[in-house]
Amino acid sequence: MGVLSYIVDGSAENFPRLVLENSRRGPVVVNFWSPRAGPCLVLMPRLVRVAQEYGGRVLLVMLNTDEYGELATRLGVRALPLVKVFRGGAEIDSLQGAQSEPELRAFFGKYAPSPDAVAGAYVRGEIAQAARLAAQAALERPEDPEAALRVARLLVLDKRPREAFRLLEALPPQGREQGEIALLHAHLALLVTALEGDAAPPPTSEAEALFRAAATAVARDDYVGACENLVASAACDSGFRQGLALRAAHALATLPMAREARVRIETLLTDRPGA
Repeated sequence: MGVLSYIVDGSAENFPRLVLENSRRGPVVVNFWSPRAGPCLVLMPRLVRVAQEYGGRVLLVMLNTDEYGELATRLGVRALPLVKVFRGGAEIDSLQGAQSEPELRAFFGKYAPSPDAVAGAYVRGEIAQAARLAAQAALERPEDPEAALRVARLLVLDKRPREAFRLLEALPPQGREQGEIALLHAHLALLVTALEGDAAPPPTSEAEALFRAAATAVARDDYVGACENLVASAACDSGFRQGLALRAAHALATLPMAREARVRIETLLTDRPGA
């Protein structure tokens, strides 16, 4: 079939690689079908439409049992149409019959939540559920740092900043030092540092002490004082936490504040040593 890269034809030869190996990276749905069975022809376009909605988060494999009956029998196929889900190299679920699109969507959604599922939970005010679904989607696509960003934002909304910070800290350095991820990571670093307060161990360097002073200033809404400390921290040690102090200073500049404070912060960032 091969309509899209994530909707492909299966065979006895490619089944180990196409289904079993790929299922170790994400969910693989196998549609066992026959061109002689009417219900299979009803189900197939529905499966294709639902798979397209998932945009590659699920691999859909079409396996013609007329051509590969021996393989289908080995896999326990007794009646058609039949859909099986594989994860981690093994079958984990199945669905019999010409199911409707909503039923297929719910079936797919158990193993690869769609953006609509995440958005729906968020709109209903189910922030924790939205974060869980988004986290599952992020696990399906670990190469996509934007997925981690979406989860972190939902964790912040669910008043779980420490978890959001730990999530972004776990990204490779190059993944958390660019764009919106860098801004959120820096904001969370200041927030979590402020939340630690007196419970934190003593700072091990002047750069760290200045960063903590900046976090305390942010907690008081003293953005200029915070920026002064951050610039000083970067001047002491530009490599402190992979340049976190300077990224945090730039993150502060995105916050709503009085014009005088904004002008002062922009001046600090412009006039800092090495700028």
